[in-house]
Amino acid sequence: MIRMIRLCCLVFLLGLGANAYAQQNEAGVVKAQEALNAAIKAANAQQLDKLTIPELTYGHSNGRLETKTQFIDALVQKKSVFKTLDISKQTIHMQGDTAVVRNHVSADTDPGAKGTIVHVEIDVVYVWRYLAGEWKLIARQAYKL
Repeated sequence: MIRMIRLCCLVFLLGLGANAYAQQNEAGVVKAQEALNAAIKAANAQQLDKLTIPELTYGHSNGRLETKTQFIDALVQKKSVFKTLDISKQTIHMQGDTAVVRNHVSADTDPGAKGTIVHVEIDVVYVWRYLAGEWKLIARQAYKL
């Protein structure tokens, strides 16, 4: 009987640990996603580089695909300037060391920094992977509503 109680306690504690680990991972994804959004708005090349893998596939809602270098350069060279960047309806699906984030983006952009504001409403899918102790963006695809 004592063995059974010990076994039940062990299973219970392991279950609590697994749940805490899963929440920590999801919290890490949320933090990485927020850091990505801030880096995009600030055109912070160093942070964008840190958050993404070299083989990044960055898809726009018009079907255009960019490499990591093209994605970062477009922001740094002000080909894309985000005046506002609001995120809503975010969901996260965890699968081991991979996370799929979906959200709605409402943004005011100034293409080419020419003073012409364009409002966009898109949904986006992001794929994150936990690599070497950090969440890294491996793919992003936006689509028009």
